[in-house]
Amino acid sequence: MAKITVADGKVRYRKYLTVCELRIADLVWAYLQQEDVPAKMCCGSYHAEIGRVIVLERNGKKEIFQFESMQEARELLAKLQKENPDMAVGYTEENRKRFGQF
Repeated sequence: MAKITVADGKVRYRKYLTVCELRIADLVWAYLQQEDVPAKMCCGSYHAEIGRVIVLERNGKKEIFQFESMQEARELLAKLQKENPDMAVGYTEENRKRFGQF
């Protein structure tokens, strides 16, 4: 799952063995995605949720950050919004049409 730091106008994260950075000012669109995952254990079953934040840069590069809960994903999205208030947020029909070509 994602270990992400938001500081100095950048998002820092690990991708395999590499430390990567995205400038928050270069992000044009961000949205949440939720996946419910059924899990079975010896004594029963339960549903786990996986939260994702998908971001799109000005150059069309897309990055997906996955978390063990939607709360963590919402917190990252809120930090990104605070740092870049001009960024489009949410998976809406308008945003999909505007940025869907990337």
